[in-house]
Amino acid sequence: MFASTVSLRTLASSRRAVRVALALALVVSLSLIAVAGATAAPVLTGFGADASGVVSPPGGAAAQIPGLAYVTETATSASKVWLASINGSEPKLLGPGGQPLLAPNGQSVAVALFGATTDSEHGPSLGIYSTRTAPVAVTNYLNLETATATPVAWSPDSVYLAVALQSTAVKNIAAGSGLDVIDTQTGAVVPIANGQIYGASFAQDGTDRVVFARSRSLSPFAASNLYVSNPNGTGLRRLTADGRSLNPVWGPRYIAYDRERLRPQQAPAYEIWLASLSRPRVRKLTSVPAGPLVSGLVPLAFSASGSRLLAEFEGEDTSEAWTVRIASGRARRVTVRGRSAQGAGISSDGNTLLIDENAFEEAPSKGRVATIPFAGGRSTILVAHGAEGSWNG
Repeated sequence: MFASTVSLRTLASSRRAVRVALALALVVSLSLIAVAGATAAPVLTGFGADASGVVSPPGGAAAQIPGLAYVTETATSASKVWLASINGSEPKLLGPGGQPLLAPNGQSVAVALFGATTDSEHGPSLGIYSTRTAPVAVTNYLNLETATATPVAWSPDSVYLAVALQSTAVKNIAAGSGLDVIDTQTGAVVPIANGQIYGASFAQDGTDRVVFARSRSLSPFAASNLYVSNPNGTGLRRLTADGRSLNPVWGPRYIAYDRERLRPQQAPAYEIWLASLSRPRVRKLTSVPAGPLVSGLVPLAFSASGSRLLAEFEGEDTSEAWTVRIASGRARRVTVRGRSAQGAGISSDGNTLLIDENAFEEAPSKGRVATIPFAGGRSTILVAHGAEGSWNG
């Protein structure tokens, strides 16, 4: 199975980038406050002894249909979501939407609907397309009058979808934002937590628990911690207490996440840490310098073994795919003919990356969806005019 992640279109369109964008705005206005970040290894408080590091496919999972979802859009047209075979052939139009997220079983594609139609203030804020019906069917959720919605993660059994909400209110935005989980079998939308969400990911052990990062404020200085919950909203508990944890990705052996260090008159600096599912202690994985206007590495997706990680180096006018080897912590920038690419997914065996070429800060149809070896090399074009790739394999 190919690991999927939310594709990066621009920093502004990514919920985890809100913290960076706000900090950068303060840098420009020279109003940042110097806050020093602790360097001692934190202790996770929420993992129990029953946490398992072994991946076991959930029983009764639907048959997998390998596929590739992506977006086309020009400077003047609305964004459209397409579904193709895993190699990019036989494209089929699904409908309007952006930031597509293909379910692990390949039978559903979740999309954000804000900006995808002529009316960006009314109507549903999220849609889920069925890939098995003809004509294509879509089920709509939530409401643009209250919040925009971004699909963040599917559970491994493709039953649950985690959705980050961003309030459209003028005041108390964080209070009206939060994380919902949609049960696609019943259609139930379960509120998990309120606040500004910085990433979410499901456990790979068949429990469908979800880990997420939440802050009670949009301020880049506000405390952000990791929490875990059952998909029905029960069992909510905090995992970290350092106030500087965000962007979690739940792999087979570890939860990878960012721990930020606040810097005076600069963007917050990120480094990736690993939390063991069976032990409370965590360890620092990466050490990649970040300049004043960039933050650093954000984890995106693990390979099936958990030995390889796809990450994105983020900051002002910056979004670059990087690879990280878990055993050594070695991080490497992914380049195509000397230019940076954006990360979109990693294959199950960890040997291949799904990337977006030439799409950063451009209309999707100016980009290309491609694959490239994890170790580097020549890219293979799957979609000649598209971006925001999401696959399952």
